[in-house]
Amino acid sequence: MAKKIGEVERIIKDHEERISVLEKAIFTEKIKPKERQEFKGLSGGIEYLISKGVLNTPKSVKKIQEELKKEGYHYPYSSINKLLSVDFMEKQKILTRVKEGDVLKYVVRK
Repeated sequence: MAKKIGEVERIIKDHEERISVLEKAIFTEKIKPKERQEFKGLSGGIEYLISKGVLNTPKSVKKIQEELKKEGYHYPYSSINKLLSVDFMEKQKILTRVKEGDVLKYVVRK
């Protein structure tokens, strides 16, 4: 009987070690968003806002401009509007546009 208990304990210990290895392989650290320094220019500023999750909810161009200014990106409204509609909406298809009342707002495409 004592021999069987020792064998069971050994098997349990072996399983615990295997589970530990599997957990490390599966539950790795989440990928961190890129540092702000890696985003250059207006396009980089918008990519940075997307990576922070700012555009997960609809935002007007004016609100996006305000968010960009908070992060140190100072660009005119017209440049932001054109980049959002042409590059991020039509070409890359990252964003979509929704109309809320009389205001067009941009949001990450799901």
